[in-house]
Amino acid sequence: MLSDLGIINFWTYLLGVTLIILAPGPETMFVIKTSIKSGVRKGFAAILSIVVSDILLVLMAWAGLAAVISSTPFLFNTIKYAGAAYLFYLGIQTLYSLIKPKVKNEIEETEIKDHSGIIGQGMLVTLLNPKTLLFHISFFSQFINISAPHIWMAFVILTAIMLAITLIYLSFLVFCGAYLISRLKGNRILSILGNMFIGFFFIGFAAKLLYSSY
Repeated sequence: MLSDLGIINFWTYLLGVTLIILAPGPETMFVIKTSIKSGVRKGFAAILSIVVSDILLVLMAWAGLAAVISSTPFLFNTIKYAGAAYLFYLGIQTLYSLIKPKVKNEIEETEIKDHSGIIGQGMLVTLLNPKTLLFHISFFSQFINISAPHIWMAFVILTAIMLAITLIYLSFLVFCGAYLISRLKGNRILSILGNMFIGFFFIGFAAKLLYSSY
């Protein structure tokens, strides 16, 4: 049935996309950071930003725009350096909140009032990640028969599956983050260690992104 829709090697796709989604990355860390810092509702706002960004990237890949960006060194490197700079900023911001608790509280109060800020941050994390861009260009095409009469249906189905897995996994992380913060309240040492891990993760991924050749 799926082959009639232009989908090939479905089970390989399902395994591959699941493993890719489960792999730690800046998007998952952003969701964890947001849910720990601001609660479940803000965590789901972060998820929304990732899902919307993925849909935009799929549309870009379908329209051929993503391929144009990846094949144009100036555009691709601009995205790459901007993404690295933004991840570095998030890492420094997280670490800075440890030595400036007052500033941290002011940031948290601002974020509590502003869902759009979280959505904007999450979209920047996703859209400025060249690895995500290349994934949407190269991965889907391996599982679509381009000679099928309605290949757009294959794109829609594969995208829906990817988004469903993403939603389930990130929702799990949100509830885990909320549970952790409820358990760690009052334990400043563990809270500091957690923030240090998140901060250095963003900085480390920024460095990896900066020096990676795709």
